Amino acid sequence: MSKREPNGAVGFFSDRARQFHANYQNAGEFAERLEVWDDILGRLVTPGGLALDMGCGSGVFSFKLAALGSRVVGVDGATEMIAFCESQRKERHLDNVRFVQGTLPNVDDSELTNADLVISSSVVEYVADLDATLGLFARVLKPNAPLVLSMPNALSVSRNHQRLKFRLTGQPEVYRHIRHFTMPRSLAARAKKHGLLLEETHYYAHLTRIAQLARAVKLPEFLTADLFVCVFRKQR
Repeated sequence: MSKREPNGAVGFFSDRARQFHANYQNAGEFAERLEVWDDILGRLVTPGGLALDMGCGSGVFSFKLAALGSRVVGVDGATEMIAFCESQRKERHLDNVRFVQGTLPNVDDSELTNADLVISSSVVEYVADLDATLGLFARVLKPNAPLVLSMPNALSVSRNHQRLKFRLTGQPEVYRHIRHFTMPRSLAARAKKHGLLLEETHYYAHLTRIAQLARAVKLPEFLTADLFVCVFRKQR
């Protein structure tokens, strides 16, 4: 682990910035994730509007938002992720996207107000204070603007198998850092306290053997999918 990074999820992902980015080109489950997110973002982006990518990682969705015409700010706690994003931005000669370092929910939001869209892909499961993070998202959004948020599915057969495997073997290592597993209905109840109303939910899976088997025997989607993404709308 880099000596410059704190322990926990931030350090874990900072050391894996390029590996994480490569997954979007090489891993089948990331292809499914991109398909779901591409549809959502294509419908929700306001051209010329401000979009915030909270926990931007290697910048995949930040650059998608920029390509769709948004003014983008990507926020991430990992030094190496921000450095990777900046190198990509310079290579692409983009001036409608910038990246800042900040760990959720302790982010300086003074320049992040009145956003037309906030997204956070597979990030908030790692934060210490989920309610404070939802409060931050609500605070920076314009009235009636959308929030797109994905999290691990607590009912997933594959997820629960991996959680058990981690307890027994310590692998997959990433499970050491995941703090929150939930369901859309439970997340919606927490978000509603911050004036965020659920509009739609979509599921997608990792291509683990257990997930593939669960799909093969035609279990319901809420049991076969490892993750879900919700679209919320900030109340006026």
